[in-house]
Amino acid sequence: MTVIASAPGKVNLVLLVGKPDERNYHPLYSIFETLNIRETATVETRPKARTDVLAHDYPIVVTTVHPETGSEPESALSELAQLDPTRHLAWRAAAALIDEAKSRGLNTLAPDHVLDIEIAKRIPIAGGMAGGSADAATTLVAVNRALGLDLDDESLHEIGRTLGADVPACLQGGISLGLGYGDHMTRLDDDATPTHHWVMVTMQQGLSTPAVFKEFDSRGRGRETLPTKLRHEDRAALGRASVMRQVLENDLQLTARELHPTLNQAWEAIEKTDALASILSGSGPTVAVLARSHEHAQELAKHLKNQPGIANAFTTSGPSQPARIEN
Repeated sequence: MTVIASAPGKVNLVLLVGKPDERNYHPLYSIFETLNIRETATVETRPKARTDVLAHDYPIVVTTVHPETGSEPESALSELAQLDPTRHLAWRAAAALIDEAKSRGLNTLAPDHVLDIEIAKRIPIAGGMAGGSADAATTLVAVNRALGLDLDDESLHEIGRTLGADVPACLQGGISLGLGYGDHMTRLDDDATPTHHWVMVTMQQGLSTPAVFKEFDSRGRGRETLPTKLRHEDRAALGRASVMRQVLENDLQLTARELHPTLNQAWEAIEKTDALASILSGSGPTVAVLARSHEHAQELAKHLKNQPGIANAFTTSGPSQPARIEN
């Protein structure tokens, strides 16, 4: 049985960061918009092969392909290929579902069979767009179907929260408010929410999320208090781009610009365009550039691709659909 699923990447329209707690976790207030750039997981169960290398005896094999060859720096692709399987969020998602099946006394996988998971990556690696979280979300949906677990959305969200703060957003889709550590989600958008058009501007060099937070903390930039519900002014995130531009805010933006060697150079090029606004995506270094329309986004992308410090610029839109089965 082969199951294909997909999950969206995201941009943070608002990202407010509190001071770290005793576990060094940062409380967050975040508004996510999922985007129409999706990771795909193809999952099938098959007999174990002699060449399969299994981690911790879990019957899981994860491989990664990159359909958009050339859109990622070679260093990033090399690092991904050499990733310890147990650090790959797709592997961890599948392992969590196998553990869940065992806890329920279910024999969902025949002996000497493995879960073969192929992740097709389209979201920039180490770019602050939740590519790893989308891998986890699409794997949760696909493996849930492949193993016949029939877990509901609430159960998948609960497991997703153990994998990463952005995983519930990728599972849920749309525009959502994230509280707590950013992982407790409330869906905000509805059928009346207009489409927002973006240009995602990527850099040749990635940026480590832990490094950004470490520098952020060393400079004492965390907020003492955070909102505990949706701020009234942030309802503009559900409006047209010309209105939504007013709410864009990211506490990590200054720190990322200080750490990344070419981010400021790219930002200068963006600020010379007629874009509505720009904001760092997550912890960066990808910059989300807000356009008036699809045509405007195409014009901006064409111009920005050739500017100093910029690796690529591509168009997308949001809000996007939740993680879902595709076949």
